[in-house]
Amino acid sequence: MCISKERIVALEEFQKKYNLKFSNIELLNQAFIHTSYTNENNIDILNSYERLEFLGDAVLKLIISDILYNNFPDYKEGKLTKLRAEIVSDKHIFEYAKNLGFEELIILGKNEKKQGGQKKESILACAFEALLGAIFLEYKDFGYNKTYEFIKENFLEDILSMQNNISILNPKAILQEYTQSINQKLPTYNLIDEKGKEHDKTFFVEVSFEGKVIGKGSAKSIKQAQIEAALDAIKNLGINKEE
Repeated sequence: MCISKERIVALEEFQKKYNLKFSNIELLNQAFIHTSYTNENNIDILNSYERLEFLGDAVLKLIISDILYNNFPDYKEGKLTKLRAEIVSDKHIFEYAKNLGFEELIILGKNEKKQGGQKKESILACAFEALLGAIFLEYKDFGYNKTYEFIKENFLEDILSMQNNISILNPKAILQEYTQSINQKLPTYNLIDEKGKEHDKTFFVEVSFEGKVIGKGSAKSIKQAQIEAALDAIKNLGINKEE
């Protein structure tokens, strides 16, 4: 994919601002390419941010786990899990992406852009994970350390302050803790339907336990639909959400 001089300047300014240096500018650019753009322009979907997002999602979870484990030595596994789930949720990393100026950098198809895709939680959250994946790959053997440094320099204060957030109890973690307390089994989330255009879909999810549907949810991303289903299950089961 040909990158314009104007685009290169924007990416160089982004790197300078956040202490990054990509030798492979195409890799950095790819972290901001949404599938709506590749689809509209008949470009292979492998050139979108999807694969980088997959990698970045795993890297983010490991980094947050590392930070929490070392900064909260008195926290039990359950509390660490809940805290991590809140920090890596779409709604939270969406805010990180906005703070980094992703609304100006994201590359969308014309239709998605008209629909305000540059402000959508699911799109910017995925792009943030893709950026982490790109940093991890660019710095090769030092990929984890550089990505950790990037998170620490820009978001450590916010991450550590999350311990005081009264909304810390993540519904999926609460439901998992509840089902495991019964028989050590996990709830199962199933995508049952999806409606809407390719780049503006609504996903419908059911959560089951021991073969019985206990909650339903819908949202613009599968992750959020699962959260909504977990919330519905918590309500239906009468689970106490207080610590």
